[in-house]
Amino acid sequence: VTVNGQLIGAPAPPHGHKKQRTYFSKITIIVNKPKRTYIEITPNKVILDSKDRLILACDKSATVKTDDLLVSVAAKSNVTVTIYGTITFVILVHQYKNPAPFQRNHLGFYISNSKGLSLYSHGLLGQFLYNEVKVTQVPLSTNNDHATNQSSHVINMLKVRNRSVPVIRKQRRLYNGLHQVDCWFAKNNAEKLIDGVYQDYLLSHPFDCGKDLITNEV
Repeated sequence: VTVNGQLIGAPAPPHGHKKQRTYFSKITIIVNKPKRTYIEITPNKVILDSKDRLILACDKSATVKTDDLLVSVAAKSNVTVTIYGTITFVILVHQYKNPAPFQRNHLGFYISNSKGLSLYSHGLLGQFLYNEVKVTQVPLSTNNDHATNQSSHVINMLKVRNRSVPVIRKQRRLYNGLHQVDCWFAKNNAEKLIDGVYQDYLLSHPFDCGKDLITNEV
């Protein structure tokens, strides 16, 4: 199973520190076994290419089942893809009636159930599936001679696979759009957290399954 996302750019919000925003405009899910099948999802439609080619609109609820796949569209909300009855991906559909200049219709990708994915899963998300992830607080470096006279300052460190990177806490909405949760953000495109650098995960087209060490296979 390979999952790829196509990015689009947009201007950053005014008075922000970012120069540009990026969004997922398309997500493709390729299943190579027992036969090649793919699903292409945009904010407007879902294309399922299996025995037959089906096109589903994202503004109408629908469910389609094939031998190995179950695709369920919740109108104007999300698309759920279940593979082999256990692996479940949720793609959240974001559409704006009156978008600001820095907003674009886009998608969000979530792994709802990873049961059945290989221990050798890789990619930006897959490499973390079977690894313990935890956040610890680490004191800032201070002069030991004066440590007792200074207030306690700590930074949050995300630890995974013998790597530690500083993170900051932010709030984001869950994919149902109803609840907010605390999330940890690693700066600089998750530098030192992911294998390689983010450019290693760029592909030539949305259906590229890449055979190099660093791919988006899950």
